[in-house]
Amino acid sequence: MHMLFLGLPLPYIFFALAAILSSCTGAHAAIERQVPGDPYTVGYSTRGLLIDNTPRILTAGSIHYPRSTPSMWDSLMKKAKLGGLNTIDTYVFWNIHEQAKGHYDFTTDRANLPLFLETARRNGLFIMLRVGPYICAEWNYGGFPQWLRHEEGVVYRSTSESFMREMKRFVAKVVEVARPYMPEMGGPIIGMQIENELGDHQWRFGRDGDRYARWCGETAGAFNLTVPWIMCHQYSPVPNVIPTQNNFYCDQELEKYHRQFPDFPDMWTEMWPGWFQRWGGPAPHRPIEDIAYAVAKWYAYGGTYVAYYMYHGGTNFGRSSGPFIQTSYDYDGFLDEYGLENWPKYLHLAELHKHLLDNAHMITGNTVPVAQRLVSGINNNNDEAMAHIYGKPGSEYLAFLVNTNPKSNIDVVFDGLPIKLGRWSVTLVHRLSNTLLPTILYNTAALSKIVQHAQSHPAGFESISEPQNVLRSQEILWRTVELPQPPAMSIEADRPLEQINLTDDASDYLWYHTTVRVPESCARIPTLVLEDAGDVAFVYFNDQFTQWRYGQHDRLANFTFDVPESVAVRAAGSHDKDMVVTIYVLSQTMGMAHNQANMEAYSRGLLGRVVFCGKDITKGKWLMEPGLEGVDLDHAAVEKSSWQPYDSQISISERGSQLRWYAIELDTQALLTNEAALATRDLDDHPRYAIDMSSMTKGQLWINGQHLGRYWIRHAPPKRSHLACQLCNYGGWFWPDRVCRQKCGEISQQYYHLPRSYLRMPQPGQVSVRNTLYVFEELTGEPEKISVARRVSLSPVYEKPVQRGRPALWTAITRVCLVAAVFGVFGTLVVAVRGWRERWEYAPIRLRD
Repeated sequence: MHMLFLGLPLPYIFFALAAILSSCTGAHAAIERQVPGDPYTVGYSTRGLLIDNTPRILTAGSIHYPRSTPSMWDSLMKKAKLGGLNTIDTYVFWNIHEQAKGHYDFTTDRANLPLFLETARRNGLFIMLRVGPYICAEWNYGGFPQWLRHEEGVVYRSTSESFMREMKRFVAKVVEVARPYMPEMGGPIIGMQIENELGDHQWRFGRDGDRYARWCGETAGAFNLTVPWIMCHQYSPVPNVIPTQNNFYCDQELEKYHRQFPDFPDMWTEMWPGWFQRWGGPAPHRPIEDIAYAVAKWYAYGGTYVAYYMYHGGTNFGRSSGPFIQTSYDYDGFLDEYGLENWPKYLHLAELHKHLLDNAHMITGNTVPVAQRLVSGINNNNDEAMAHIYGKPGSEYLAFLVNTNPKSNIDVVFDGLPIKLGRWSVTLVHRLSNTLLPTILYNTAALSKIVQHAQSHPAGFESISEPQNVLRSQEILWRTVELPQPPAMSIEADRPLEQINLTDDASDYLWYHTTVRVPESCARIPTLVLEDAGDVAFVYFNDQFTQWRYGQHDRLANFTFDVPESVAVRAAGSHDKDMVVTIYVLSQTMGMAHNQANMEAYSRGLLGRVVFCGKDITKGKWLMEPGLEGVDLDHAAVEKSSWQPYDSQISISERGSQLRWYAIELDTQALLTNEAALATRDLDDHPRYAIDMSSMTKGQLWINGQHLGRYWIRHAPPKRSHLACQLCNYGGWFWPDRVCRQKCGEISQQYYHLPRSYLRMPQPGQVSVRNTLYVFEELTGEPEKISVARRVSLSPVYEKPVQRGRPALWTAITRVCLVAAVFGVFGTLVVAVRGWRERWEYAPIRLRD
């Protein structure tokens, strides 16, 4: 600052200081209300949600509390706020809060919704609480609890009496839990959502679907809350709710929306900046230029609320994910699965959020402008280049200059300023009433050097092996899982029964067993065919594991297995008509449906014919047993079972024996030693850990009794055979199945989140504590090669020194006030332009001091 005073007469210096004191510190003289914190009101108008009767620009991001640990919530919210968000969006997950009918849990670990809400209030963030209770979310049954399937006559998301009764009861419970966090209590909740994406489902039920939609609105309104209710992806009018949008782009919906719902604000409840990933699929990625383009265009067309789904995706702990969806729910979000910044996306969009919030009064204080064609050097009537101007000529305005051409830049002159509009981009232009020319604030397609630097240094994993190994691989214990013997199998029927009705979704696994005569046809047709089966099947002949097969997420499959040669040869040469074979099928589900119709009837297991050597053996004596030894017990019981020391020299064939437990101790002292060494490095956050499972095949993981989720070491298709891996261009309409897939040919998920809060750390006076990693392997692997890794996302290195010790906004205000006082309007313009160039060249905002 002192550099500006060089060469100035002393009176000018005193004049400048007086200007600063009189015009720039006045804002600090009054004590501002804290919202949330102090009581306030919420309403809505056509220009946005009203906070204390003032329309607000709201930038929201989805963070699902069950997909991260409570110890992560404060950090996630602080980073979201630094990234320019003022609102957190979350679903409410019925099946974690009421796992048994009438028994509620809103306090345990990741189910602690009140703590999540309080954390938002403490961080000065609003909450959009999306109750549902249908939520989709790539989550088991879209959030519905398993017991709901058993209610008499239930049909999900319909006017069936049992469904409406249970839905209303749960929504009432959530409202009860949420009341202390309402605006009149100074709480963070500014809106609630009933149902979810019903517009995509309602038509299936015809008039009954319309009645159900109206009932949802009437039910919500009957609670008489002080916040508005919303329904997303809702196409028909529903009383007491604001209909909102979900999609990759939503500006194209607004013209129709304004005609159909003229009295409501424009709210985009799910802006998809990425996508979820299935096992064996390449990683989805959405270019940041396209994300910024879609969001800026939304505000240009009149939007006032946008929520990123997901801002932080997190982890599908336990067995919570939908069919064949990975344990990682990273979603290519702004904050990765581990809570670290995805720096390119985080920084580029943070700059946009800053300009939107700085100019919120222009957007909400004006009606939605009529788009104006921009003068183009090629075509004066070019509809691809349009201006959306909030404000009036000759006074302050904020303009969104939109170029919808996915391939070509367009040169325009806007308000006397020549501008090159990048392809598929939105340029934000601002002008004060006392300036000669407008200022370019931001372009969605122009990446600053700091963002480009971040793109070239992506986050990754570092193996923890120095100075000490963390896993005691030399002390592994193991044991096999025995096949259940017929006398102990609890269910008998004359054909295979549907799986989920037997397991009640308490387990992924169900055993099927039958004994049949071996037909002579086995010599000619040595196959076992399971028709209409799902999701995964492991087959055993005469107690020996033979093969396994898996299907797809959206359909049942026909699995064909080879009959072992020993059985087929004996059949061909035997004259013994009574020769029999024992067949076991271990059927496994890989998550429950989350977005299909009639989920109450969702079924898996052996549903069709079972054909052995061409002979239908479906009818006969079948025994069944839900669950798998150890997997569905607590670990105290598992630890008391018979274990033996693991020998890594065991032959591959022996090691490949099916269904094994491994117990591996995690050396806490070695972990702390590594953390101490890490403290000397330039990292900006506490360590985040993962388990590298690349030496195994498929199974499940626990640490200290906490179920970390399923694992599957499955490779994505190679780039040469997958078109979406070969094409990535931010211009043009994005769809995740068509473009920009990454990590082709690599393991789709190699690392599995190990939350530090799930580890037992030694207390003062303790030498060590025990942390046991349990691995249940369904196939084969080398457990001695399992390792712990650290997730690393280094802060980008700024190319220009940044002053520390004072907020960036206060520094900017002080500079502008000082220059205005000393140099007048012209000086203000010069410094503003220079400041814009510096922001463009280097960091958009200083996120960490």
